[in-house]
Amino acid sequence: MATDRLDHPLRRQMALALGVAALAGLALTVVTPVPADRAALVLRFGQPVRVINAWRTDGAGLALRWPLAERVVWLDRRLMTVALGGTRVTTGDGQALVLDTYATWRVTDPVKFYQALGNPDHADDELRTILGSVLRQQLGTIAMANVAGLQRGQGTAAIRDAFDRELAAYGAHVTDFGLSRVALPSGAPLDAAYARMSAGADSTAQDIAAQGHRDARLIRADAEAQAVQIYAASLTKDPEFYDFYRAMQSYDATFGQKDTHTTIVLSPDNAYLNQFRGK
Repeated sequence: MATDRLDHPLRRQMALALGVAALAGLALTVVTPVPADRAALVLRFGQPVRVINAWRTDGAGLALRWPLAERVVWLDRRLMTVALGGTRVTTGDGQALVLDTYATWRVTDPVKFYQALGNPDHADDELRTILGSVLRQQLGTIAMANVAGLQRGQGTAAIRDAFDRELAAYGAHVTDFGLSRVALPSGAPLDAAYARMSAGADSTAQDIAAQGHRDARLIRADAEAQAVQIYAASLTKDPEFYDFYRAMQSYDATFGQKDTHTTIVLSPDNAYLNQFRGK
């Protein structure tokens, strides 16, 4: 009898401990702690029903959910980076390039993000595919000469905005985009291509200059021939004016030179002076 009296309190304590453990386990399935850097997407039988601690909200703490019927999918609220290396693209003028790129992004709509991509752990693969497609589309409209500006960060906003428009359908937002490497398919740096382009441009410029000199000589020769014809015609029509004009040319050749110190002495009855006297 004494043993039964001792076992009875022990059984009560064990039952109480088991009850507390069961309640604790039930509480853990009902109450979910939500950290500040995570968003909790609650699914009920696989369908999104609510978001706890979504972007631009402050809902971190404890969240309630129905056990068995509901489960939680966690999404990061912080900025994340997707990197893409060795992407082959072709510029608008047909130059093949290899790019290493990166973009920073964040989830803005957990429901849309989950419905579009499913498991967040597999999102990077899908985002890399989208980024590669955007790169090929955008670089396909840019000339090779403008790629250097992109590498320095000039004009990358257009690529970032295009990527952002694509990710908006996935409930995400792109905050930054950059090129970490631009090279030729052979692995040679981009400077080699620019050197060839520069050499080609210099050669073209020399050809244009030579053609310009040839055209100028032809134009000058034609103008001189026309001038001779005009002079000859003026001689037959007005010999005195022709003589006067030739005299002006000789004076211009003599006194029109820069820094000339030539002095000429004319008699009072000089024909040149008489022209200005009206004689």
